[in-house]
Amino acid sequence: MSSSRNIKQALISAEKKLLLRFIGLLLFCLLLVELAVGMLFFYDLYRAETKILTSMASEYQRILKYDSAQRLTHVLEANPERLIDNKISVFVTQANKPNQLKLIVGDEMLSPDIGSRTQQKESGNWIERFILNPYLVVQVKGDTQNFWLVLDNQKRYVIAFENWITTIYAMLVMLVITSIFTQRIIRNAMTPLVTLGNLLEKLRHDKLDSIEPIKAPQGLSLVSASVQEAVTSLHHTTTVLNTTVDAIAHDIRTPLSRIMLSSQTALMSEEDTDGSKVKEALADCAEQAMQASNMLTALMKLNDERVGKRKIKKVSTNINEVVEKVSSWFEDVAEQKNITLMTTSVEEVVIESDPDKLTQVLVNLVDNAIKYTPEGGQVTVDIEKSCDKGVAIHVIDTGIGIESRYQSLVFERLYRVDTSRSNTEGYGLGLSIAAAMVDNLGGTIKLSSQFGQGSQFSIVL
Repeated sequence: MSSSRNIKQALISAEKKLLLRFIGLLLFCLLLVELAVGMLFFYDLYRAETKILTSMASEYQRILKYDSAQRLTHVLEANPERLIDNKISVFVTQANKPNQLKLIVGDEMLSPDIGSRTQQKESGNWIERFILNPYLVVQVKGDTQNFWLVLDNQKRYVIAFENWITTIYAMLVMLVITSIFTQRIIRNAMTPLVTLGNLLEKLRHDKLDSIEPIKAPQGLSLVSASVQEAVTSLHHTTTVLNTTVDAIAHDIRTPLSRIMLSSQTALMSEEDTDGSKVKEALADCAEQAMQASNMLTALMKLNDERVGKRKIKKVSTNINEVVEKVSSWFEDVAEQKNITLMTTSVEEVVIESDPDKLTQVLVNLVDNAIKYTPEGGQVTVDIEKSCDKGVAIHVIDTGIGIESRYQSLVFERLYRVDTSRSNTEGYGLGLSIAAAMVDNLGGTIKLSSQFGQGSQFSIVL
């Protein structure tokens, strides 16, 4: 089973667990809500039933007061539907015999302890009166007879239960719909993790050249985009490392081959009686060994600059003096190629910097500018004071320029636009060292070039 499939299965399992936890939490919350809603339904029913009982009791009390008990009994027996529909039974007792109840209207199957319940005082909260007790009892007092309105609570519960069940069904429908949408949300939210898994899989198989950029990162996609950028940077570093190793092998192989050829030729020569060919071969070997040593020294210097081994000694540095000094070193070389070398500056600029490192950077840039500018061209070193008390140094030439596709690569170690590595002197390390030095000085170096028209290297300190 591939790693990609394992990642997908792990994400599916995580998605299910998240969904189940969400459903469980939502269900628990809905149960609490349903309990509260159910209590509200029963409380509302209690208030309605109490209101009906109180209204009937007031009506019957007026009949007893302004008429007679016989008249009330006649009214109850003549119109029992209202009482029966509301599950209310009416009992009558003699004032002097309160425990002897006689049913006038209602359910004959009421509990035999109804008599004792009519003697209880109406007290307690609504839960005790309506939920814990099976009956609601209201007394209508007369002169010779007392009437009792008895509501069978349990037979009225069905009203609250029907409303409650309706809300339960609504809650279940809401739970299903919410679960469906939540599953989609979780799946969409975890999609970047799938992308991340694919990136890691490509990293494992070294297939990062096929990475597609994320168009609009949002939410977890920001994490995926960050990881993608890191992996892309790692891929770039790996590619540069591979290219560097290949370039080092190529540049080392050339002097080693020359050394091997010269030594073999000298050893195989039988006519060298005076040892001149051996001396010539040794001189050639020494020259090639020096070339390889210089390249390795330059590589070590670049590495030291990048890791910060070479300490910076910042002092007050007159930029104009540094530029004039470097330009004076290349006046003869520029004159030999019929190239105009000039410097421009508006005013004297002094900053805190390391003049030695800055000199090395300018030497490299001016040397490259003269090297790649044809006869009759011009190289200009321009000093520009920036508004933030810094300085910008521009090395501008009218040389061959650099194509846009190569401009982002010129600061890589051992990189040359001429990939044959045989038509240009040097090792392709100068700009890499210059960029590392400028970075250590706390500045930036940028390239602006048009192929066939020239280049401009800008140092901002």
